[in-house]
Amino acid sequence: MDDHTVAGRVVAVLDAVAVRGQPVTLADLTREVGIPKPTVRRIAADLVARKMLQRCADGRYRLGTHLLDLGTRAAVQHGLLQAVTPYVQDLFARTGEIVWVCLTDGSAVTFMASAFGANRAPDMQRTCWPQDFRSAALQSSALGRVLLADRPDLLEELRGRPPVPQTPHATTSWPRFLAGVQAVRDTAIAVEHQQCLLGFSCVATGLRGPDGSLIGCIGITGHTGSLSTQRLTRPLLAAAHNISRCARALHEEPESLGHRAPVRAKGAFGVVDEDDRF
Repeated sequence: MDDHTVAGRVVAVLDAVAVRGQPVTLADLTREVGIPKPTVRRIAADLVARKMLQRCADGRYRLGTHLLDLGTRAAVQHGLLQAVTPYVQDLFARTGEIVWVCLTDGSAVTFMASAFGANRAPDMQRTCWPQDFRSAALQSSALGRVLLADRPDLLEELRGRPPVPQTPHATTSWPRFLAGVQAVRDTAIAVEHQQCLLGFSCVATGLRGPDGSLIGCIGITGHTGSLSTQRLTRPLLAAAHNISRCARALHEEPESLGHRAPVRAKGAFGVVDEDDRF
């Protein structure tokens, strides 16, 4: 990861902390980036001073608050955060579950927006969202199946061996794992029950860019006993369709970003039939 430039080494340290999904020690950080320990310590100290990293009480490092601010500003500048927020909020209002949206650049996942109630806050605090395409945790999730369904090259790397099981409910059979990925291609929906984290289920679908390529995912996560994944399919697909349409509009009219307020006279899903309510 060391490209021997100052900027490259700074980014390498930030990436190494981000990929872990949890606070990382200086020793682990040094091994990950392949830079001499004194240099890593100096870079980390500078990043802490600039609030791009935060040093925990036990000496480990995690991403800092300034990165949160930069991420939010980047999303606003791209117009995506404004496009996504109404649909995330509508899904949360209808389900009461954790609703999330992530973006992907083809090699990693960035979580952009989420909505959840106070009853789900403890679940969010103890959950580490996997970000690396090649992590077993990501591949075991509904999100991972959406990504793999769109990336036959990654699926080929896994051929014959499903990801390392994350829970006793994980799929250990390659044919069954492959069938799950194929089901996403057939239905555009990925459903996962306790294969990534015990006690939780998830349903997810992809978001498409102007050229039809996968640019991200939207999903709903909740406790396995209360999450009705079948009833969530229709509103989730509707939200994904509308967000993808907004992404195309932003691409076609970049000069209007930041100058147009979303219009939602009937809500993100339009008129909702009584039978569709939760």
